[in-house]
Amino acid sequence: MEYYLADTPGRLRIESPILKGDPSKGKQLHDAIMALAGVHSVDLRPEIGSATILYDPHAIDHRALIEELEKSGYFDHIKAKTPDQCLEEGLEKAGEVLVGALKDGLL
Repeated sequence: MEYYLADTPGRLRIESPILKGDPSKGKQLHDAIMALAGVHSVDLRPEIGSATILYDPHAIDHRALIEELEKSGYFDHIKAKTPDQCLEEGLEKAGEVLVGALKDGLL
């Protein structure tokens, strides 16, 4: 599993191998993030290792949330993929499959 980060104002979603399959780590993350001013909720999905944080972007900056996640050891933004990177990788793979099918005379 890799790290993933999707950020829109007021909503931050991460995936982290640290959280996957470990509800106790999720609880620790929940408590640490909920203690921050401006955070409204933390929705955890330990089965896939994700957390969705809803927050007031006027009260707390998304960079502060990411910094807290990293400081607590739950996330590494340097290793995280963004939705755009995932889409690009998917399109590259689809292109490779299409080229292979054309070369094999399947299309």
